[in-house]
Amino acid sequence: MKSYPDRAVVIRTWPLGESDRIVSLFTREHGKLRAVAKGVRGAKSRMSGLIQPTSEIDVLLYRGRELDVIQQATLVSSHLARIGVDPGQFGAALEWLETIDNLTLDRHPDPVVYELMNRGLRLLHDEPTPSLLGALLMRLLDIEGYAPNLSRCGQCGATGPFTGFDFASSVPRCQGCGGESITPEILGKTASVLAHRVSEVLADENVGTGRDFEAFAIRLVKEVVGRGLRSTGVIATLLEHPSVETQGY
Repeated sequence: MKSYPDRAVVIRTWPLGESDRIVSLFTREHGKLRAVAKGVRGAKSRMSGLIQPTSEIDVLLYRGRELDVIQQATLVSSHLARIGVDPGQFGAALEWLETIDNLTLDRHPDPVVYELMNRGLRLLHDEPTPSLLGALLMRLLDIEGYAPNLSRCGQCGATGPFTGFDFASSVPRCQGCGGESITPEILGKTASVLAHRVSEVLADENVGTGRDFEAFAIRLVKEVVGRGLRSTGVIATLLEHPSVETQGY
């Protein structure tokens, strides 16, 4: 049967021809895939408001030769794809979805990642805290097998204390072995997430530490992927021009 239903979150979209869009979806039953939304850029399209990054939708897909085709779509939750959402929150959601896109395989169903993705989007909208995005990224790195090993210095094997970090090997360094400077707070937050004590991390309201932890997690993602996140530049644009279109970031 070539047509099949599924539930999906829209990761990103980009234009195709004059009226269509290619849509990157992370689906519950079939994993990450790309599909064409035909005519969705037209003024009369009923799906144009549904096919937005962060939206969760019920879809009917037709399996094509190269790309699947979205035949029907019904909104389940708009998450942050709505008018009036804080640009910083929406930008964080784009970074979250882009990281999922970068670290997961095509057509590889993963219910754990799907649930984490949706929970992350809900928290980014309803309960944003300074360390939330960093915690989400670190949890995803852990699930996908890219979490840092904090047990020993990557150079001499010492068990601590650690004052540096080797991003190429994703291991800490003791004071005698150098590495890029890292604070005990960042290492502590990382260890808490990896030990599944995420609530401790989210309870910290320190904005500066939260930003440092987020930057640390993003740097780890960059080392895995081999490039920075495109959506980081989108955040700066959103903060300067909140009304800008972000579908094809």
